[in-house]
Amino acid sequence: MHIAFLRLVTAYFGLFTTIEKVPLPSEVGAQEASLTSKDGILYMTWMEKVNTKTKVMFSMKTASGWSEPTSVHIGYDLFVNWADFPSIAVLSNKTIAVHWLQKVGNSGFDYQINIALSSDNGQTWSSPKILHEDRSPVQHGFVSMTPSKEKLLTIIWLDGRTYGVKLGETKNVTEAMQLRATTITSDGIIGKEVAIDKRTCSCCQTSITVTDKGTVIAAYRDRSEDEIRDISIARLEGNGWQEPFSLNDDGWEISGCPVNGPAISSIDKLVAVAWFTRAKGVSAVKIAFSDDDGKSFATPLSIEHQDPIGRVDLEMLPGGSALVSWVEWIDGNEVISICRASQKHGCKTQQRLVLNADNESLNFPKLERVNEDIYLVWTQPDENGDNLSMLRLSLKPIDPFI
Repeated sequence: MHIAFLRLVTAYFGLFTTIEKVPLPSEVGAQEASLTSKDGILYMTWMEKVNTKTKVMFSMKTASGWSEPTSVHIGYDLFVNWADFPSIAVLSNKTIAVHWLQKVGNSGFDYQINIALSSDNGQTWSSPKILHEDRSPVQHGFVSMTPSKEKLLTIIWLDGRTYGVKLGETKNVTEAMQLRATTITSDGIIGKEVAIDKRTCSCCQTSITVTDKGTVIAAYRDRSEDEIRDISIARLEGNGWQEPFSLNDDGWEISGCPVNGPAISSIDKLVAVAWFTRAKGVSAVKIAFSDDDGKSFATPLSIEHQDPIGRVDLEMLPGGSALVSWVEWIDGNEVISICRASQKHGCKTQQRLVLNADNESLNFPKLERVNEDIYLVWTQPDENGDNLSMLRLSLKPIDPFI
């Protein structure tokens, strides 16, 4: 195994004043972390395998360090997957929500979404609740959550309830993956379920954000009847979810799911979306900005790269620029790269952060901004199996291109 943290020699082109490895509270074998933050605190959930059991774990990082890790849930029959894994969100009253996936049925990809809450900083957790109304043994996953109103969380996921519908019952049903949504309160009350889009790509990550106006915006990979799988946007306003629209006509025609979802982030009324496409056989990472609460998006900007794999993440920054991370191939090795992009200049400043020469993958790196710091976490393979790694990145106060 070989891992290197790379700094650009020329400071003018570097993004960060500090690149620091962060000690983590996770055990050997930890994988697939998710991050969120609130009021200067970094919250993290991840999975750990212990013999035949899987643990969904939680810890929070304050100025004094990481809290003692606690188990959100332990089970023999959790669904463990490199691309579809637990997520975390924090409500306005600091109630913490963590979701995970529970196997149901006989197929390896039949699983349901469970969610638990904590009102005491993760020391104890509520009994799990099934998030969706459908109880059929099919796929329910690729969850995204965001606090949308006081003591309320809005949640979206991909739902396979129409797959395998019995013959004679399909006349008015599209047999495809759906994007669905619901809410949950800090008291654990699950709201009305809504179908946002009844035909989507089957296994690409979803992403969700909320603007300062209270508009919830979801980004996901859609799927046309002609197998065009581009990125779509759906907005939740006061009168409900609006009709989704295509973010950009990439025209990526692919018969199977690429397992490569978009990332969305917002600050004030500004919104940005980053995504991967291989339309017309050309791999590319793109970013598009909106300055009208996600009602429309400017022409996408392509990010310079060598051979991108995708697996993007995104964090909006004060001032309206955005940090975008992605994974790419460079000289036969996986590399996590990151850039700072603006609406005016696109991605002019970028940096390579992690080089992975192991045979196993870095999977899906995650970004999170906490005040002036940026945290990057990923699953790092080595000879002993998977482990989590994290960097703390301090941005330069002034970027010459932004």
